[in-house]
Amino acid sequence: MARTITDQEIALIKAMLARKLKNTDIQFFFNRPTRPVNSGRISNIANGTYSNSASIAAETDEELNVYLAERSPTADVPRVVIAPEGSGDLNPVSDSALRAMFDRNRAGDWRLKAGETDWTECKQSFSLRNATSWLRAAAAFANNRGGYVFFGIAEGDADKTCRVIGLANDDFKKTDPGEIAARLRSAFDPTPMFQKDMIEIGGAMVGLLHIEKHPSRPIIATKNDGGSGEIKEGDIFYRYPGASRRISYGDLRAMLDERDARTREGILPMVRRVLELGPERAMIADLAEGKLTDGKTSIELSEEIIERLMLVKEGEFQEGAGAPALRLIGDVKTATPTMIRKGSITRDDLRRDFLQDVLQADPTDYLRTAIDIPGREWIPLLYFASRAKMTREDLLAFIVKANGTPGRKDVLAKRLRTPDAAYVKASGPVTQLQQKLAAGDDLSVTTAADARMAAAAVIGLSRPLTVNPAVIRALLMRCLDLIGDSGTQVGRSEVRKAIARLDELLLT
Repeated sequence: MARTITDQEIALIKAMLARKLKNTDIQFFFNRPTRPVNSGRISNIANGTYSNSASIAAETDEELNVYLAERSPTADVPRVVIAPEGSGDLNPVSDSALRAMFDRNRAGDWRLKAGETDWTECKQSFSLRNATSWLRAAAAFANNRGGYVFFGIAEGDADKTCRVIGLANDDFKKTDPGEIAARLRSAFDPTPMFQKDMIEIGGAMVGLLHIEKHPSRPIIATKNDGGSGEIKEGDIFYRYPGASRRISYGDLRAMLDERDARTREGILPMVRRVLELGPERAMIADLAEGKLTDGKTSIELSEEIIERLMLVKEGEFQEGAGAPALRLIGDVKTATPTMIRKGSITRDDLRRDFLQDVLQADPTDYLRTAIDIPGREWIPLLYFASRAKMTREDLLAFIVKANGTPGRKDVLAKRLRTPDAAYVKASGPVTQLQQKLAAGDDLSVTTAADARMAAAAVIGLSRPLTVNPAVIRALLMRCLDLIGDSGTQVGRSEVRKAIARLDELLLT
């Protein structure tokens, strides 16, 4: 019969057979789209009738443990990850686990034994700036079952042996994991999770990133990266044997089906309980918004109750037999339900919804839109952070983790750290407008030029705010309508800055 299974695989199969694993479980590890391994082949290996399998010794327990630890079995074969007692360290970046992946050939060269597979990829060098190839690999591993990206291993040898050549410099060693995380975060959402490490093999230093299978896959590219279209916005990469490629429809469908199944599994107990009670007796607790709602009526919860409910949800309270873990005591306040619009938030929505004191979507959606807008535009951030129940420190942390450009995020963070960043002292005719505004007089804003002057008056308002905020909101809404696309760039900037100034005065 034709030989398709390698010596190393035969050794591993023999070790699995010695551990009393079933043929169907062993198949999971060795089946490939281009090379199926059926139960008969495993039986042939067991009885020594497959090629020269009779002369190949079983792999050691230690190396089998490492092999199993590097793979994520399906729910149908969970027992294969149960190692025998005393099996050693199964940490994927432990010294023993990594060293077991290398050996020396007859020429004396150290090599990655498995070569490039669906869980290993080799790179000769590392670069944080020209990172497209390893970024693709990281996303691909995270979308499959995890894996390793090695740096300092030849990837283009004619014999495909993946020789250890070592890193030519200490760039990888000096690179902080936070910089790698930032590079991944700038290219993909959600961000692939990884561990960074180095190991010395045969006197040469090899760097590595161990990428974990992401629980919220698929990982999706958020922008174009690389000069030749290596990564395009919307790309989903998947690790195939020896290659990180854009995912096929079948693999994407399977991934989404798996995610849907997890979601259904998590929500079914809640749905069953609602059905048992009936809709007239049930409400849903929204811990983010702090409300109980049945879709028609909302009951607001105090912040103290929300915090304690979160602790209960996270398992911090122990419930005694027949006794509730938490009693809800307080006044009931009903709120008119808000119609939430689905879809993207625009720049105009950010300003108009702030001025009208309404939300058409989750407040964090407004914040993400504000951070993603390139340039130095003035945006009301504090209002939406307040609606999302964020402190100023929470908002700064949110900005750091968001997908906006570093320059945009630096601008927003700097403004947040300066309570009166938008303030400019009024002078000349603008001072007279301020006096009218304070007296409650109508400013008679009828042209784009009037709108610019009125905006300057708001920008120059100092603390404490003595003018009715509703009056200023209405004035700035009028200014926004007048300035439109007909006003100058300077005029539009003045009105936007005035809106940001009101945001500072109301919520700082």
